[in-house]
Amino acid sequence: MPKIMKILIPILIALAAYFAYQTFFSVPSEKKSSTSQSQAKPQSKSKAIEVVVETNLGEFTIELNSEKAPKTVANFLKYVDEGFYNNTLFHRIIPGFMVQGGGFVKGMKEKPTHPPVANESFNGLLNYNGTIAMARKPAADSATSQFFINLGSNRNLNSNDNKPGYAVFGKISDGMDTIEKIAAAATTNLGPYQDVPKEDILILSVSRITTDGVKISNVSNEEKKEGFISGEHYLVLDEPIATSNSNKIEVLEAFSYGCGHCYGIDPDITEWRKQQPGDVDFIHFPAVWNKSMKLYARTYYAAKELNLVSKTHTPLFEAIVVKQKTLSNEAQLADFFEPYGIDKKLFGDTFNSTKINKQLEQAEANTRNYNLASVPEFIINGKYRVNPMRAGGQEQMFALINFLVEKERKLLKL
Repeated sequence: MPKIMKILIPILIALAAYFAYQTFFSVPSEKKSSTSQSQAKPQSKSKAIEVVVETNLGEFTIELNSEKAPKTVANFLKYVDEGFYNNTLFHRIIPGFMVQGGGFVKGMKEKPTHPPVANESFNGLLNYNGTIAMARKPAADSATSQFFINLGSNRNLNSNDNKPGYAVFGKISDGMDTIEKIAAAATTNLGPYQDVPKEDILILSVSRITTDGVKISNVSNEEKKEGFISGEHYLVLDEPIATSNSNKIEVLEAFSYGCGHCYGIDPDITEWRKQQPGDVDFIHFPAVWNKSMKLYARTYYAAKELNLVSKTHTPLFEAIVVKQKTLSNEAQLADFFEPYGIDKKLFGDTFNSTKINKQLEQAEANTRNYNLASVPEFIINGKYRVNPMRAGGQEQMFALINFLVEKERKLLKL
């Protein structure tokens, strides 16, 4: 073998070994790695479940961790989808510690809930600022609907060794400024409850968000079909008020003789009443929250006691609203009733009777119970509050009343 070949062969073998190593075993350079990554398809990652919470102080968004807290998230979403949280309160605020809600309505009345959910506090999620966790009683597995949002690093709420803590199941992903507004609210003690906001902080709605960022409404299919949504077109009373006849559907109109809108809508109410079957019980209700309304309410009850409502109802409206007559005391009202065959003594005795006084006291109490703030408003079967503005106009309001009457009619048949 020529001498040159003896030198070249080992070199060629070494080169072949080097290229083989580079091809099969070496780590790609940063440049090659970058090129590979840009051409590779990214791995798909499922988007976290989010809900948006609308309050009377603003909105915030919660990102739920269903991977580490599956039972807790499922429990929370059950309440969300049912609309349970709509019109509930943030009922407890401790600055620097937490804000709590999801179980009480106005007046600190607790809502009935589903059975408790198993405690998942050993999931590795910690109670730090901006996380959401389940509120519970001393028993570990006692959480139902109530939750709280941490305002700091609350290590004492975490699980420790074998001691269960408070289960974190998500975090605020947007709107922490709203949480800060809630946390800044002034508080007081209310009966057995401490740290209650002086002014109601309402959770108006809690809705899921799709991957496209669209809110999923949690109203019923029936409401979607009719286009009437609770909290938007009508209000549900915090607690139902007993009606005078549980075998009928009560439609109560809150009015006042000094209200021009009440006068304007009165002919339409008369026509609507003619179309109703015998299971609808219509009631005029004189609302009371000031001195003149109290006088007019007393007048209505006196006319009712004298069996004159059918004759005096519209003329009273016309005298006060249209003709602007001064009917501001007993003597002037006695003059008004005299042409209807009621002498002044009879009117005075009726107007000031114990029976009328009791009816007036009840009217003032019901005005508060119905949470009335304007007239005309309608209370459907002691459960729902309707007014023309919220319903979208007078025509829409009557359609809404019919919808709610039919809803109650179906319940009566059960």
